[in-house]
Amino acid sequence: MVVSEKKSQISLGFLTVVDSGEAGCVGGYLILNMGGRPLEFHCTAPVRANRAQQILYGASLTPFVFGELIARALIDKAAIKPSVVFADQTEALSVQGLTQLPVALMADPAMDTERLGLLGFEVDSFQLKVARQFEVQIETLSRYVRRFIETIDLDEPFSRIRDAIEEAQRGARAA
Repeated sequence: MVVSEKKSQISLGFLTVVDSGEAGCVGGYLILNMGGRPLEFHCTAPVRANRAQQILYGASLTPFVFGELIARALIDKAAIKPSVVFADQTEALSVQGLTQLPVALMADPAMDTERLGLLGFEVDSFQLKVARQFEVQIETLSRYVRRFIETIDLDEPFSRIRDAIEEAQRGARAA
């Protein structure tokens, strides 16, 4: 496959952050083609807020670390720009203002995301939320999701990311 073909195909990004307590937070970003095959994967080194950041950021610390530090770094580093990035944590959505890509939240149906300015839509049994500025793209995103879930469950890539992060941490401890 020619590089330009690879970059032009429809792809979906999946982003999650694993909080390892004192060791810090590690983010993982997996970009898949519509058949569920990996095109690109990145993970961060552990990120840990210092005491001054904990004090100054207060309740906004987790969205800052998950979204502005981790998610932004992962999305910026990727060579492939997917059609949409799916996140499974509300805190990662703070990256929304820092990227041109639509970021959709895989949401618990009971989650109140109205205060975050998110619009919800459902595809099969999956509850998704996007920022209001991407409302016009909901139909297109729904089409992508329907095509993707013919091959693989939409929430399955998040477990792949967590497993890859765990494997990388295990390898780092052994070295």
